Amino acid sequence: MRHHFPPAPPIQLRPRTVAKRRRSVTPSLRAFVLLGLLGQLPLHGAMAQVDVSGSVALQSAYRYRGQSPGDSGPAPQLTLNLDTAGGWYLGGFASGLTIGERKGYKLQSYAGFAQRLPSGWSWELGCSHTSYTQLHMNDFQECYGGLSGERVSGRLYYAPRYLGYDAHTLYGEVNLFYPLHPSVNLIAHAGLLHNLSKGIWPGIPAASRYDARLGVSVPLGDWTLQLAREQGQDDGIRYNSYPVHPSKSWSMSATYAF
Repeated sequence: MRHHFPPAPPIQLRPRTVAKRRRSVTPSLRAFVLLGLLGQLPLHGAMAQVDVSGSVALQSAYRYRGQSPGDSGPAPQLTLNLDTAGGWYLGGFASGLTIGERKGYKLQSYAGFAQRLPSGWSWELGCSHTSYTQLHMNDFQECYGGLSGERVSGRLYYAPRYLGYDAHTLYGEVNLFYPLHPSVNLIAHAGLLHNLSKGIWPGIPAASRYDARLGVSVPLGDWTLQLAREQGQDDGIRYNSYPVHPSKSWSMSATYAF
């Protein structure tokens, strides 16, 4: 049983290339290497108990923590997960994204450990690396902890350099899943991004910014259709080079799980 809930989400397991020259080890590179090492832990002693799952989706528009980082066109997405019986997991998320006139992808890799409690709830700890193929200046890492139950889950994220800037941030989220009918489920999300540093950077609030989503999902076998109303606090602080979008919008998605 999968214990974690990606952020995605939030890839892909990308092949690594051999560097042609020596480079200094930056904090970003150290975090990425740490994720790689963490992801190798499930392979020791649990090779025969690895569960592979994933999904492909088409979303009407991609919004991240209440704001649209790119254009408002449809976004194809891919999620891959590897879970072990021991609780370790490794995964990734990829989404198509256009920034200005530059087309590319948002890639997110993550790894962590989850454990079920006697009460039926599960806790988890992990880290992630987010990269934008057309705008690497916004690449960043986060670590997180969370609790999840049958219908409710929550996470708290910490980023030492959010969106690649000298900004320490916390992001907390709560997600709700409730069956209204055998064929219709209520979904809800509430999140708050808080800036722990003094200063203002593109896409980062001076203090805090909330986001929320409320909608319904309809399971159709391996497919899930979703319709939701999304709202983000419009504080006037936009992502660098990203277009301006309304703070409220409807979103639709179709997801195939495998």
